[in-house]
Amino acid sequence: MADLVIREATERDASALAAVYRSAYSENQRLGFPAKAGSATAGTVEKWLRDARVFVAEFNNDIIGGVRLEQTDEDRVKLSRLAVHEDWKGNGIGSRLLDFAEMTAREWGHSTIWLTTPEEHPYLPDLYRKRGFEKASPYPLEDRDYDEIVMEKRIRD
Repeated sequence: MADLVIREATERDASALAAVYRSAYSENQRLGFPAKAGSATAGTVEKWLRDARVFVAEFNNDIIGGVRLEQTDEDRVKLSRLAVHEDWKGNGIGSRLLDFAEMTAREWGHSTIWLTTPEEHPYLPDLYRKRGFEKASPYPLEDRDYDEIVMEKRIRD
C-alpha cells in the first residue's frame, strides 16, 4: 500500500476520524470490550487533538486509520486510540501506524512507548507481544466490566 500517507490530524479531519474510530472499535464492543472510542464524535476527536498528537492514515484522500501519542513523562510516550476502519483491516495499516508511532516517539527523544489493552482480548495482547511489547503491570478500570494491562516497549537505549 505505497499510496498510504500518515500525517498529523487537523480539526478538519475530526468528523472522518470519529467515523473511523466508531467503525474500528465496533469489533471490541461485540467482543465485550467497549471503549470510549467506539462512540467518538467529531467533538471528542477535536478534544483529543487539543490534548495530544493525533495522526491519521490516509489513502486516496480518505481517512482510514488513526493513532494518538501523548508524552506522559520525559522519557515515555503513550500510544492510544490505534484504529483502522473495519473495511481496511487486514491490509497492514495498523502495522504501518504502529511503525510510525514508534519512529515518531524515537524522533521526539523518548526511549519507551507504552499502551493499555484488555488482557482477555482474543488477539490484541498477542499482536503487541509480537511487536516487542511486554506486560508491565495491571491497569484496573473502574468504569468497565473488564481490566486492562499496561504493555511497554523500549524503542531506544
